[in-house]
Amino acid sequence: MDPEGFRSQFSSPRFLEDPLSNLFDYGTPVQEIQNKHETTTQSHESRGGIRVSLACVPCRSRHVKCGAEMPSCSRCQQDDKPCFYAKSRRGMRDKNATRIKHSTKEHIRDRYKVNDQAGYSTSARSHAGNSSGESWAGATSDTSPSPSSSSSRLNSIKSMDSKRLTDLYYNFFHKAHPYIVPKSHLLSRLESDPDSLNNLILVMQYIGSLYAPYFPSADFRAIAVNQLDLVNLPQTGFSVQTLLLLAIAVHAEDERQQARAILDRSICMALQLGMNHRAFAEMERDPVLSESWRRTFWGLYVLDGVFSGIACASSFILSAIETQVDLPCEDYEYESGRIPRPRTLSDYDSRDFEDEIPVFSSFTYLIDLVRIIGTILSINDITGKNLEPAVTNADAMLVNWKLHLPVEKQGVVDKHEEVDELLFQAQNLLQTLLVVIHRPLSRLYHSPLEKTSSCAPPPPTSPPTGNEDLTRWLHTKKTVEAAQTAMNLYALPSPMLLHTPLGICGITKATLANLSACAYVYNNRGDDRERGGNFERSDEWKMARDRIRLGLGATKVLAGVWEGARGTERELKIIARGVFANSAAREEGRKTISGPVGVREKGGNGGYVGMETRMEFEEIGRENGNTMSDGFEEAFRVGELEYLGILDGLAVGMNVRMVGSGGASNGCLRKRRIVEVNASRKG
Repeated sequence: MDPEGFRSQFSSPRFLEDPLSNLFDYGTPVQEIQNKHETTTQSHESRGGIRVSLACVPCRSRHVKCGAEMPSCSRCQQDDKPCFYAKSRRGMRDKNATRIKHSTKEHIRDRYKVNDQAGYSTSARSHAGNSSGESWAGATSDTSPSPSSSSSRLNSIKSMDSKRLTDLYYNFFHKAHPYIVPKSHLLSRLESDPDSLNNLILVMQYIGSLYAPYFPSADFRAIAVNQLDLVNLPQTGFSVQTLLLLAIAVHAEDERQQARAILDRSICMALQLGMNHRAFAEMERDPVLSESWRRTFWGLYVLDGVFSGIACASSFILSAIETQVDLPCEDYEYESGRIPRPRTLSDYDSRDFEDEIPVFSSFTYLIDLVRIIGTILSINDITGKNLEPAVTNADAMLVNWKLHLPVEKQGVVDKHEEVDELLFQAQNLLQTLLVVIHRPLSRLYHSPLEKTSSCAPPPPTSPPTGNEDLTRWLHTKKTVEAAQTAMNLYALPSPMLLHTPLGICGITKATLANLSACAYVYNNRGDDRERGGNFERSDEWKMARDRIRLGLGATKVLAGVWEGARGTERELKIIARGVFANSAAREEGRKTISGPVGVREKGGNGGYVGMETRMEFEEIGRENGNTMSDGFEEAFRVGELEYLGILDGLAVGMNVRMVGSGGASNGCLRKRRIVEVNASRKG
């Protein structure tokens, strides 16, 4: 599997006319995904001969008549909703379906040389738009033992350590992802109906094994994934939970395309079961299991929004689906089994008009924040002069969410003096979103070094317009505050491994913002001093550096479990070395050339560009109002070039001709003045 295939932050060509591909960016697909013989099978094989009218998923979820037009039905076009179809045999089967099914299985078996049970079938990709063309079975068989060898090895482990693995799952993973039933209820169901939990238990054991280095997690993953062959996967709520948990784990293992494919399959199964309707949960006699179904659907909703945000998509599936699911209760109520009467989204949306504002569960506030994500994701498609008002509107929605939190939910520590992991996720997600929307309009330039990070956001395509100084100052301040607040959350006295691995990219974005602040803002203000020939940094610079170290420390701990954190740690260290090494080289250059009487002044772009020679540049607006320099490559600004050391020569009075002439040949940059030439140079 090519890891670079799903690290792309930019749009990629679509080879399939799958409506889902309009909503997500999965990176560069491979040729195999062009195979149009992908089929989806369901657990009710006996119904294979019944013809069912074709309808898109949104129309099915609303129980309305669908015109079944391709690629988008008339009703969805009229309602301005995304339209997509579940690629199953219901209504889409033809006389060649059986032959194609067998030929596809033979192709997979021959290519990956696994047995008939192996593999996440090709239908998983059919729900993933243009996700990786490499099947999940292929990814597993290339890096893991064969299913038969894994099974024999796990049989000896299972009898002794299955309880231990389940305990590890609940002790480390469940608190941040409280979707399946509490442990006591799970054990009861294992006694009464163990067959319904077979697949779910395997995924739980796989996740639990990741927290114990003495367990062969690769073997557990191979078994868990091979059991999810869609031919045998029953259409139940437990299967939806199984796929949901596996999607989180696979994403944290840095295999994002496969995670997206698994999540899409889980969403389609949930919609086919009707989990987006209140009636699905209400049919359960067990109130704890009923609450679990509600949490499962909202878990899909949150994960869909987070995955789409990380992929820089402009929407996510469940934001456009009609939802009537009641809201989850508090975690302590769920764990105790005393489930209160569920509240609704209508109750939540009208809370501000009550005399006494009610307090909802922590899960509810996380859900509401993800609803906001569904609104502001469209910023990814906005450029130029329209970006500023869009960011202002998004900022208002995020700040409004925070201001309306009740006192009990404004922190992340609950009344039991423990970190509320769902509130932790919500607050961390809030700060990450603030960093993402404000940084493109700030002075925190995107260094070319950041392109090594799979979590780094793409650089802005156009600079801010209008009152640039005021605009950049405002967005810089908001970005820095959000980045520091996000990192402060990881300094709380709580075990790092209890936090969700979905926050790994949030750590990266906050750390990169702090690195940029050290390079472009705190390093370039008049606060630093030279005392006794030694260069002393400002307190703000030191504080940002400490936050960077905190981010590296957090990823180091998470890297003990999650492969995605290991890759992030390596990437952040590469970028940090580049930032601080280049900064140290510039300081040494100042000392060598200017000596103790050197002059340090602020440049026009917020950076020090003078020791012996001070240069200021005036940006002249273009006809369309942009102020970006065309004298350099389009992807780089003056600050970014300084980041790479290209402009170090300017700081010591060299390469002036390059910038004064060739570097500004288009007239967007012109040399304003050169002053304060060192007396020794004059001599």
